[in-house]
Amino acid sequence: MQSYSARRLGAGQLLPYVALLITWAMVHASLIVFRELPVLESGLAGPDSYMRMLRVTELYQHWNWFDITIDRANAPYGDTLHWTRPFDLLILLVALPASFGMDFETAIYLSGIIVSPLLQLTTAFALVWAMRPLIRPEAWFLPAVAFFLQPGALAYSVVGRADHHTLLMLVFVLTAGFALRALQNPLDARPAAYAGAFAGFGVWLSTEFLLVLLICVTALGLPWLAGERERAAQSKWFALTVSCILLIALFVERPLERFLEASYDRVSVVQFLVCVCILLFWRVAESYENRAGTSSRPFGRLLLGLFGAASAVLLVNSAYPLFFVGPMAEVDPRILPIWLDRVLEMRPLVPSDMDSLGRFIFYFGTGILAVPVFAAVLVQERRSGGFWTMSLVALACLLLWPVAVKHIRFSGYAEIAFVMALAVVFDRFLQWTHGVGNDLVRGLLRGSAITVLLLGPLTVGMNLMAKPLADKDAAGQSLSACSVREVATFLETDPRWAGSQQTILTFLDIGPELLYRTRHAVIGTPYHRNGDGIYDSHRMLATSDPAEARGMMAQRGIDLVLLCLGSAERIFFTAHNTGASVEDGLYQRLSEGRPPAWLTEIDLPAPLSRQARLFSVQR
Repeated sequence: MQSYSARRLGAGQLLPYVALLITWAMVHASLIVFRELPVLESGLAGPDSYMRMLRVTELYQHWNWFDITIDRANAPYGDTLHWTRPFDLLILLVALPASFGMDFETAIYLSGIIVSPLLQLTTAFALVWAMRPLIRPEAWFLPAVAFFLQPGALAYSVVGRADHHTLLMLVFVLTAGFALRALQNPLDARPAAYAGAFAGFGVWLSTEFLLVLLICVTALGLPWLAGERERAAQSKWFALTVSCILLIALFVERPLERFLEASYDRVSVVQFLVCVCILLFWRVAESYENRAGTSSRPFGRLLLGLFGAASAVLLVNSAYPLFFVGPMAEVDPRILPIWLDRVLEMRPLVPSDMDSLGRFIFYFGTGILAVPVFAAVLVQERRSGGFWTMSLVALACLLLWPVAVKHIRFSGYAEIAFVMALAVVFDRFLQWTHGVGNDLVRGLLRGSAITVLLLGPLTVGMNLMAKPLADKDAAGQSLSACSVREVATFLETDPRWAGSQQTILTFLDIGPELLYRTRHAVIGTPYHRNGDGIYDSHRMLATSDPAEARGMMAQRGIDLVLLCLGSAERIFFTAHNTGASVEDGLYQRLSEGRPPAWLTEIDLPAPLSRQARLFSVQR
C-alpha cells in the first residue's frame, strides 16, 4: 500500500483549511443558537465544567499544587477529585493571553468557555496529519468535517464545557498518528517513542486511556508475532517512553509521602507497574531476537508472548488485584443503584427498542457505514506493506466499539476510530470514481456519498429516537430545573445568607455550580469518590422517617435545603427509595409544600418561586 506521508501540501490547498475552520465555527454557533447552550447567560455546560473551574480558580488563588480536596464539598468533611493537573494547567495557559486585557480570574472563566472547542479544532487538524500514512492528501476534508459531527465527541467539545475528555481525544489522535508512522517502518523507533510519550500522557490525564495503550501495544506486537523481528526493539522504545512519562506524572501529581499510594481511578504506581511489566517483556523479547537471530520462529514468539502476558497478569494481580476491576474498583457500592448506574455517561447503548436503536445509529452510524467496507479493504491489503498500518485502525474499532456500547462516555474514542476507517473508505471511493467518465455522474456519486456519510446516521438516528418529553409531567409539575445562577445570586445577596457560609442539601448536579458561584458548602457532588456525600444526601431526602432525616442533617450541620424541581432530581430522590414509597419520602413532601415543623420554607423572588423551593433547618 502506498504511503502518502511524504507528500507536501501546496499553498493552493489553503482554502480547504479555511473551509474547515468556517465549518467548525458554524457547528458551534448553531449549537449555541439551537441547543440553547448557557454560555449566552454567563453559564457553563454541565456540573463538571463548574467543578473544573472552581478547581482551577483555587489553584490560581493558592497555588497549592498537591491539594486536590474541595473543602466545601461533602461538608463538613471535604471531598477529593480523581482529576489530574495537566488540563488545569492548560486552562491557565489559555487564559494567559486574555489576562492582559482583563483580570486573571475573568480570563480563567473565558478560557473555560473556549478551551474545549479550540481543542476540538486542534484535534481535527491533528487528524488530518495522523491519517497521511493511509490516505492521499486530497481525501482529508470529509473525515475532518465528519469528526466535527460525531455526537459523542461533540458533546464534550461544546462552547462552555471545560472537560479534559477533549484533550484526551487530541492525545488519542496524536498517539495514533505516531503509531501509524511506527508501523510503516519497523527499523524506525522514533515514531514509536513519540507514540509512547503521548500514550503515557493520556494515562496521566485519565486511566481510561489504558485502552488506547492496549491498542498500540497490540498493534505493534502483532507484526512481531508474524515475523518482523525488529518490532521488539521498536515496542521496547514505546514502552520505555510510556514508563518515563508515568514516572514524571507520579512526581508531579503526588507529594513524596503519598508517592506509593495506589489509585485505580488516577495515575499511580498501579499503572506505572503495568507499563514497567510491558517494558520488561519487550526488553526480554529484544534479547530473544538478538540471540536467536534469523532462527527465531513464530511459535517461539507466541510462547514467549503467552508467558510474558501470564507473568505480567500474575504480578499485577498479586500486587494490585483491583486493577482488573477497572477505574471504579473502589467506588462505594451503596451509590451504584441510586446514582452511578443511572449516570448518562455510564449508560449502555444496546439497541432494545426503537428509541435505543435510534441512539445506537446516532452515535455509531459512521461505524455502521464505514467499518464493514473498511474490513473488506483490510482483507484486500493483507499481503501489502500497509496491512499492519491499517490494522491499528481495525484494532481501535474492534476494541473501542464494544466498550462504547457498554458505556457511552467512550463513544468519542470509538467515533474517532470510525472516522479513521471512514477516511480510508472515502479515499478508496474517490479513487474508484476517477474511473467514471461522465463528469455529471461522477459528481452525483460523490455528492450522494458525502451526504450519506455525513448526515445519514444523524438523520436516521434522530428520527428513530423518541421525541423530547413535554415540559410538564402527568401531575402538571414542571420538568425544567431551576436557574442555579439565580438561586446563587439570591443566596449571595440576601442578608440572611450572604454574611456567612451555609451548608446546603440539594441535588448532586447542582452542587458544583453552587460551589463555583457562592461561598456556601454542599453535601453531594456527582463524583464517584464522594460516596458518603451522595448516599447521605439521597438518604436524607428519600427517607420517609423525618426523625432520621433531621438527625442526619444535624450531624452534617445542614442549614438550607434546596429543591430545584427538575426531572433528574425527582428521579434521584424518589427512585430506589430505601424502603419508602414515593408519596412518603421527604423530598415528595417538600415538593408538595408539606414540610415537617423543623423545616421552614423561605420565600423566594417571583421568578424563582415558580422553579425552586428553599427551606431553612430549625435546630
